Amino acid sequence: MRYDGTGGFRHNLLHRTPGRDDVVKNKDRVIWIGSLVIILSFFLFTVLQYQTKLSNTEQKITSLCNDNTQLLQQHRDDAIQAAELKSEIEKLKLANNDQVTMLELQRKGFTGQLKDIVADLKMHSELIPYKGILGGAMGFYDDNNIYVLTNRWVFACFEDGHISGCMLLRYDINNGSISWKVINSYLDD
Repeated sequence: MRYDGTGGFRHNLLHRTPGRDDVVKNKDRVIWIGSLVIILSFFLFTVLQYQTKLSNTEQKITSLCNDNTQLLQQHRDDAIQAAELKSEIEKLKLANNDQVTMLELQRKGFTGQLKDIVADLKMHSELIPYKGILGGAMGFYDDNNIYVLTNRWVFACFEDGHISGCMLLRYDINNGSISWKVINSYLDD
């Protein structure tokens, strides 16, 4: 406090005029606050950019997952269709093969059908070089497992109800009579 000459005292703090130090302090504060605003603005801008990128990435992932699911389903459908087409091709090949085989057999004088060759083989279980087990009798029991391959070859599967196997046979037809010769055979594992 100071005496002001009029009988009173003046407080230095209340009537103080701003000095140079105060102006410098205010400028420093403004610079610090401005710097903080710039840094926070940059940080906020960067966060918003990353959020946008993250959102776009999530949308791309969802889209790719949907595309992947569609492609997998299409692949399954294509695989099923390919299997069906293969089956049809095999049927056509077998039908064509049967026709060629029949033409060759007819040229040799055979007047029967391929099912007659299958039926004849079924009567010759003695051709099977393996004995049945547990009381079973080896035989050619299933027409669907006997394949007339050509006018000379037959592939046939046999069984006794417990074990099974397959064999390759050669056949010849003379005067309507069929003779058989075993080429190779095996038992299934």
